[in-house]
Amino acid sequence: MKWFHLTFSHTDLTLLNDERLIKEFILLYHQLKHPDGLALYELKFSVEDGKVFYLSSPDEFSNKVKNVLTNFNSQEVSRPNLKVLSIVLGKVEIV
Repeated sequence: MKWFHLTFSHTDLTLLNDERLIKEFILLYHQLKHPDGLALYELKFSVEDGKVFYLSSPDEFSNKVKNVLTNFNSQEVSRPNLKVLSIVLGKVEIV
């Protein structure tokens, strides 16, 4: 499982880049036929600089996810604490 951290500044939010991410994720999610573990999460609490999202991807789809993320400020990270995240769309990894 791969995890990606995405940050959106106030400028990004003004440009609706967060909404663009959600739309692109929805398209990818449907294209890949809703696999377990492919999910978009949002940080439950506010951050001073804007908004924070996390995206999880099964290893076999990570290249397709990375293609979507090239247009956004993202980086691969270790698994975050899921208690501080709200799921936006997707299927949580079955452990």
